[in-house]
Amino acid sequence: MGGPSKSRGRSSPKKSPQHPLGIGFDPDTTDLHPFLTRQLESTPIESFLVRWYQAVVGRISSPGVSIKLQSAFFEQFGPPGMIALRDISIDAKRRGLYVILDAKRGDISSTMKAYGQAAFDYYQADALTVLPWMGTDSLEALMPWLKDGKRVYIVWLSSNASGRQLQMHASTTRSTPIARVVYDQFTALAKKEKVLDQIGWVLGATDLPSKILAALPRRPHHFLLPGIGAQGATFGSKTNEILKRHPSSIFPVSRGILKVTPDDHVDSWETYSAAVETKWLKLLKACKESI
Repeated sequence: MGGPSKSRGRSSPKKSPQHPLGIGFDPDTTDLHPFLTRQLESTPIESFLVRWYQAVVGRISSPGVSIKLQSAFFEQFGPPGMIALRDISIDAKRRGLYVILDAKRGDISSTMKAYGQAAFDYYQADALTVLPWMGTDSLEALMPWLKDGKRVYIVWLSSNASGRQLQMHASTTRSTPIARVVYDQFTALAKKEKVLDQIGWVLGATDLPSKILAALPRRPHHFLLPGIGAQGATFGSKTNEILKRHPSSIFPVSRGILKVTPDDHVDSWETYSAAVETKWLKLLKACKESI
């Protein structure tokens, strides 16, 4: 169970993992462990980011597992960070990982096409997160890549409280939440263009809306569910129900494995990698016990 299902084109993972956990590599450099701070201060940023990534995936990656790369934490460093992002994305694909570029792009026409070229051609990602607030025009420009097997995850019901408040808001003229309108419009376009399997949905695991999920078509959906770990979401009956109905769902975990404390006794890249593995295995155990 878990991992993206096979899609057309060169984006299909080489092997499906037996669990739905995804590696979230969001290299936030605030509030770092002293060991990581020393490495950041003594190493060129491009080399530091690549070495950090290697320490994270070294013991926990396997073909078919997804990795979500948060582009903002690379872009903040300018060209060196963006070069590191490309190097990491390409290396992840060599390892057989399914690369999701978490850039949350959302625009129209030639601008969205340029975002697509960056994500899929330059960074060579398999999937891209997309904001829906410019309407389905944001999807139209990505059709060549979707028809070639790439995927988008539309930010639908996010894991943060203020986002969820907006997404669940009903207009004064109808009782349907905005999130449902977004779902219907994007699904209609995907059906028309025959790329329905290339459309995924970001669904915050911190609050799984039973009524909305129950009202969706019975076919399996591709869900990307952030929030496990540091944001407070846990595996349980609701996540188990999601996995039964939507087996290609992915639960990316970032802070829950990247953030180490003095209690982890990290003083080298090797001990950091071991601490990441310990946290990953703990989450993996909790996940499997709930299935």
